[in-house]
Amino acid sequence: MKRETSERAGSWIYELREAIERLLRREDLGLDESRACARWVFELLSKGSPDAHLVSLAFFGALSMKGLSEGELMGIALAMEETKAVALNLDASKPMVTAGGTGGDTIPTINVTTPSVLVAASAGSMALKSGSRSFSSRTGAIDLSIELGINTDLSPAEVERCVKEAGTVVWSSYRAYPWMSRLIGFKDREAFPIIVPLMNSLRLAIATALNPFSLKRQVRGTAVGGTGLIAKILKGMGYERALVPMGLGEGSGMVIDEFSNLGRTIVSELRGGSIETYEVTPEEVGIRRGRPIDIIAGGSHKENALKALAILSGKDRGPRRDLILINSAAILYVGDVCDDLRDGIELSEAAIDSGMALEKLKELVAVSGGDLSKLNALLKEV
Repeated sequence: MKRETSERAGSWIYELREAIERLLRREDLGLDESRACARWVFELLSKGSPDAHLVSLAFFGALSMKGLSEGELMGIALAMEETKAVALNLDASKPMVTAGGTGGDTIPTINVTTPSVLVAASAGSMALKSGSRSFSSRTGAIDLSIELGINTDLSPAEVERCVKEAGTVVWSSYRAYPWMSRLIGFKDREAFPIIVPLMNSLRLAIATALNPFSLKRQVRGTAVGGTGLIAKILKGMGYERALVPMGLGEGSGMVIDEFSNLGRTIVSELRGGSIETYEVTPEEVGIRRGRPIDIIAGGSHKENALKALAILSGKDRGPRRDLILINSAAILYVGDVCDDLRDGIELSEAAIDSGMALEKLKELVAVSGGDLSKLNALLKEV
């Protein structure tokens, strides 16, 4: 980047300002520029700088208004890797898969990924989940897990033990990415509904690169489009296999960041070095088409935990169960446990109906050092 004066040379403040000005002129940044800028923003957030929220909103807001280029997305993804604070030593005899999404669904669905990971783990996959407290949803992955009694505030050694002994884990992302807890602070701002769409570029980057486990297989949903672009970036980052779904409903503008049982799902698949984008419908994989009202989240973390337990225990056999089944199947498919989504759904159904899914939850609560009494108390209310 050009320097206005020699005094400004080497100052990240002026380089970041110039980058934002270029974005506002709808000029793309190079990979190295976006990488450096994103890293500066993440470091400001990590330090708790009073200006961090303003700077992050300016940078990611400008990117969102212009639209992310491939180089910019790759640059942010690399910055996320560089600001990762931990390194895990995960050793498994079979492929491990992580799953998550961007958030930003246009309807407030139940938490999908966490129950799906537990079902997939009980059906034979090594399935791992990282997440945070709610940002745009009513109950985030960590909110739900804590309500279920799972300990998510784990050291790297504790994560490794959970994976080794239970074949699954739910881990607070902030332990790997220190800037993430500061980012969640946006939710407390009065102007939060205005801020959310301006952060779509960061959502897309998180959908692409959030992987504290450093795995090379994942199911990463997006509610902000770009399934093919995300898959392409994952390929560039060395991933072996990935599914990037964007679920749709019947109504205009109805989008969720996972496989949908409300309508078709647009999915980009990375496999064998090639990327294919196609559509999946509920009927094709053997589940019923639901209605938005059928999969709406409850108003409290406890209510949403009870909904999850009803699915995991086999008591809920309706559309919420179907939504979990298709997303569990995606994890099993990426983990080489099944040949296609239909087979994965059958395996997931068997895991729930046999009681293995609920037992996997209890096992994870115990191995993680969580609160079994809290889980057992909830189960009495299901």
